[in-house]
Amino acid sequence: MVRGLKLRVVVENTASMVDPRIWAQHGLCLFLEADLGSECMKILSDTGTSPELTLHNADALNLDLSDLDLIFLSHGHYDHTGGLIGILNRMNKRVPVLAHPEIFIPKLKSRPFLKFIGPPFSQAEAEDAGAVMLYSRSPVVLAPGLMTTGEVGRKEPFENVEGFLTVKDGLYSQDAIPDDQAIIANIEGRGLAVIAGCAHAGIINTIRHAQNIMGVEDLYAVIGGFHLGGAGEARIASTAEALLGLDPEIVRPGHCTGARAVCLLMDVLGDRCQPLASGDSIVL
Repeated sequence: MVRGLKLRVVVENTASMVDPRIWAQHGLCLFLEADLGSECMKILSDTGTSPELTLHNADALNLDLSDLDLIFLSHGHYDHTGGLIGILNRMNKRVPVLAHPEIFIPKLKSRPFLKFIGPPFSQAEAEDAGAVMLYSRSPVVLAPGLMTTGEVGRKEPFENVEGFLTVKDGLYSQDAIPDDQAIIANIEGRGLAVIAGCAHAGIINTIRHAQNIMGVEDLYAVIGGFHLGGAGEARIASTAEALLGLDPEIVRPGHCTGARAVCLLMDVLGDRCQPLASGDSIVL
């Protein structure tokens, strides 16, 4: 079990007003420190859109990226992977990079027109920069009480993926983004903390999947992107209602959640819900 978890928001769409040195950019990067008792595991969850901004904010926050134990890529979109090569070059050592095996398949956006939105580098380029690529479709135990979700089951009827394409066997097809994953921590005396990238699988699907594979019902915190930016009112309302029923103490939506959804979540969940911003520090 994890004794405590500290998160620093390195990159997010908005920036905290507390420190003018912190910049904002569309993307997500979280620096996690998991207190395991005698050890502390340091994980970078996603890498933002550009190495320049991610490294600038890491320096402003006095984060030593060379001390990382693991880099986790929640899925293969540019705004979560774009900073990787610059970070690896800064680290100047080989480091495990954990991702889904489909992270490098073609990632395309169909709206408002066809556009490539995948990682701005190849697997070979990542490995040349020092990445030890680790691929898994299934959950991976990182430490006692700390794991990845692996592929998330899609069960909620109101949570669906639209507007993304890929190419397989020479054919265009809808991309359900099966590579979407999250990090779960079972925090001693509190319950589960679910750290999502974009939650393309649906944030409620992600939470319930986490509860199932951890065997823990108590939900303490939900943090990250909820991918409701382009969602209709019905899906946003259903998400808020489901979150209220799950009863987490801390909800920190950001990145792709969208302003409309954040406002409704704050209205429904009250003070327990606060939006993310670059520069934020969250202690769980």
